[in-house]
Amino acid sequence: MTVASRLMILGAAIALSLVTPRAGSADPRRHVASAARPAAALRFGKSVGSPTEGKLMGGSHLEEAPYLRVLPSHASGDVRWGVEPLVQAIDRAARSVRAKYPDSVASIGHLSRSGGGEIDRHRSHESGRDADIAFYARNRNGKTLIPDALTQFREDGAAAHWKGAFFDEAKTWTFIQSLVSDPQARVTHIFIASHLRRRLLEYAEKNGAPAGARIRAASLMMQPTGSLPHDDHFHVRVACPMGQKGCIERPAAPKRAKHKKRPGRRRGTPAHFEAKRHKSHPPPKSTVKEPDEDSTKQIVDDVDDDAPAAVLTKVEGD
Repeated sequence: MTVASRLMILGAAIALSLVTPRAGSADPRRHVASAARPAAALRFGKSVGSPTEGKLMGGSHLEEAPYLRVLPSHASGDVRWGVEPLVQAIDRAARSVRAKYPDSVASIGHLSRSGGGEIDRHRSHESGRDADIAFYARNRNGKTLIPDALTQFREDGAAAHWKGAFFDEAKTWTFIQSLVSDPQARVTHIFIASHLRRRLLEYAEKNGAPAGARIRAASLMMQPTGSLPHDDHFHVRVACPMGQKGCIERPAAPKRAKHKKRPGRRRGTPAHFEAKRHKSHPPPKSTVKEPDEDSTKQIVDDVDDDAPAAVLTKVEGD
């Protein structure tokens, strides 16, 4: 055998030893794939616990853009982390408003901290599934106004403490319609004051919004119990990401301290006293016509199967 032949055989043996895994060792390609999986999962974000007692592992960061900004009053602390479905849904909703109204800019409040946990002035926002969104504002002529902080709006649509500013139903409804129709984020709650909920549904009906979007929005929008009226922002919450163990969908209701009965205390249920109060001080009548469920039953079936948010008796908000 010539020297050249021996060299060829030796080279082939060395090449074979480099590509063939040793006995008992893992395939290098499998090692690379398994190492990449945790990084992807971390980037997506893992919601642990509930919105009122939880944490966020990894998560996505909400980035500012020409169509989206963080309110100056909420910029400190970098409280704008969340699970990817929530962050991406907010970005898509802001884009959809900008596409329809080129001068619009969404103003965002708090989401969660990078690791989740407690946040001052909030009872939730701990597990990366909550976000506060400022209402869009306009002047009397319809021109977009950009707020520096959350703005409170009265029943007539005027801002309580910002002269010349009004609730912008058109842009706010477009944002909410995008959220409730988002194909990836499963929105479960939108906390909002009752009088602003009514204004949005009236606007949607008057302007021919799709019945499916109106039905879903009506079922998700509500004023939560145990918190101040959401009349200066709305609070969106998404469901636990699919397949995430350890994520608690609904926060446990806080336990109430038992009170001893006192002599002379009025008897009756809270509903009884609420009915009596409404007789003497009836609430303003709404002109909104709730969408017909029978005509769009296939769309109603898409609403959260556990229970529509609008009929929940105990839901923790901010």
